[in-house]
Amino acid sequence: MIENLRAAEEAGLEKERLKRGVGTPIPQPIASPDSITLEFAMAKDTATVRLSYLVDPYLPSACVVGFFGRGGSAKSSFLASLAAQISDVGASTLWVSVEEPTDWIKVRHMKIGGVERTLAVVKAVASKTDAHGRVIGSNFNVYEHLEPAIIAAKGEFDSTYIPPKPLRLVVLDTAVGLTTWAKGESPNDDASVKRLLGYLQALAEKHGVTIAIIGHSNKGKHDHFADTVAGASAWTNSPRLSFVHARDRREEFACVMLVAKSNLTQRFAATYTTEPVHTLHERDEGADSVLCQTRFGEVVWGEEEASELFHSATKPQPAEGEESGGGDHRPSVVSQMVTLVSQMVEATSEPVTRDCVEAKAGRTFSRREWGKADDMLAMTPFVYKVGFATGPQNRRLYAKLP
Repeated sequence: MIENLRAAEEAGLEKERLKRGVGTPIPQPIASPDSITLEFAMAKDTATVRLSYLVDPYLPSACVVGFFGRGGSAKSSFLASLAAQISDVGASTLWVSVEEPTDWIKVRHMKIGGVERTLAVVKAVASKTDAHGRVIGSNFNVYEHLEPAIIAAKGEFDSTYIPPKPLRLVVLDTAVGLTTWAKGESPNDDASVKRLLGYLQALAEKHGVTIAIIGHSNKGKHDHFADTVAGASAWTNSPRLSFVHARDRREEFACVMLVAKSNLTQRFAATYTTEPVHTLHERDEGADSVLCQTRFGEVVWGEEEASELFHSATKPQPAEGEESGGGDHRPSVVSQMVTLVSQMVEATSEPVTRDCVEAKAGRTFSRREWGKADDMLAMTPFVYKVGFATGPQNRRLYAKLP
């Protein structure tokens, strides 16, 4: 009798657990301790572990990096300019796109100044779009085709030049449209996106490439700027570094980007502008259709400073004739210095001194301002084409790069 009551009680408890979704655990085999690989912290590690960049601070090596923003924020042009820049120092790019025609991608690379045969393009054909017209499916599937494409591109790049210009950057435009989502998966599901990004990170580390994923943003108001990214929050939370791009409302043909998440550095924001490099179609009235490169502006470091720059650039601007409340856009002193140095170097074959720059500007600049200007010039030599030399009494000289 007691045993029957106990069995009935256990059956009732099991039924209640099942109702709550808590079933009896299925026994799992235990792995052998010999199958576990342990790595121990050693003093020698401190001398060998370093973080390297393809382009500092935008493209850390062997990482997945997210670039998200609405149309018009020049995400593709931004990455195209970085791809051309790394080609100048011996690295190549694989570009996979459902957003742009192959010819546009190749022509832009050459017109920006990219080295010939340092960009390979895989053309993907869109097969499915969402309600907003964004591509969410194509004949290219990251899980099926990306690694073979990387292997093929590495072979081509290694055999084209001596010494080789190895594959170092892979661009997916867009990651959503280039992924075949399995049943029950979607770009709006965190688990699905984390699985995809985990796979991409494994590829990045295996092949020693940086994988840049481009994504779209939604319209409307959001509690946090990173929430504008279309789809699951994992798009910005899971990569080691991700950015949100937006149009800079203070100035025409200008944009701003802000770190959404980073495990690598403190938050920063940066401005950049677009500049036409190739005309696709001319119009007597209205704007021409063009392909653009980007010119990189000032980088602002720090949580508060970076957020303030992004907010200032993206907030609605007063209509013409209205009071601006002090929000008028004026290029920073450092940006003006960089522009002036670049222009003066371009106009002469002789080295330019800081004294000459200050005489041209009609004012002196602090050592801190000169330090920031030099950092900006050094960060993007491909764009400004300004090199450094040391003159008499260790004076800094600026000269035009070949």
